[in-house]
Amino acid sequence: MNRNTLIYEVQDLKKVYDKRNVLQIGRLQVHKGTIYGIVGPVGSGKTSLLKQLSGLEKPTEGKLLYDESEFKTSLLGKVKSPDEIKYISLTDSRSNERVSRYFSSHHGKRSEEIRKQYFNKGFRRFMWEQNITSLSQGELTWIKLVDAVESDPRVLIIDNYGSMLDDEMEQDISRRLRRMNRNLGTTIILSTTNTRRIQKLVSVMIFLDKGHVAKIRSGSQHKESKQRHGRQQQRRRNRN
Repeated sequence: MNRNTLIYEVQDLKKVYDKRNVLQIGRLQVHKGTIYGIVGPVGSGKTSLLKQLSGLEKPTEGKLLYDESEFKTSLLGKVKSPDEIKYISLTDSRSNERVSRYFSSHHGKRSEEIRKQYFNKGFRRFMWEQNITSLSQGELTWIKLVDAVESDPRVLIIDNYGSMLDDEMEQDISRRLRRMNRNLGTTIILSTTNTRRIQKLVSVMIFLDKGHVAKIRSGSQHKESKQRHGRQQQRRRNRN
């Protein structure tokens, strides 16, 4: 195994909340520039694992290495999450400002380009000048995902992916995530309770059960990548 391809490595990680062991993972590796899906039922430890990977929480025991080093901590012991890691939780969290102002404050002059790309058709056209507090949960989810995609992080972590999106919005965001991964090499980690929601998007699926890694399987993207590679090799052989 070439360790230079790893961006995360988990070693004997345990996370305990109120004397309840919610995560216990002996070994887990995440490779750079790959799309991962963390799959499991409610209570399986998905959100807790994502918070460890994002640097929002510190393991109770064990090690979590990011680029071969543990996250730095403050004098008070709080983890310092790198700015290049973007964690998106799709739970209800709202600011009292217009959507246009939100993107202007987060993305500056690029906000007009974002409006043209994402808010140019259907009901989305009417969202741009609405107050965020008036949005539905699905609309708020869309805002957060657009913000995430346009933030250009090195690692993008999305909890409960796709749960509030309609088919058109989910397909749009999925296309953009694939392009982000392919063109920028972004490592993307998504969690879901529904395998079908992500299996065509991810290369690797990690199944959690009661805080343990139950199994790891290839996603459709891995199979499609191998097929493309095989076709490319066949074309080269035919030319020769």
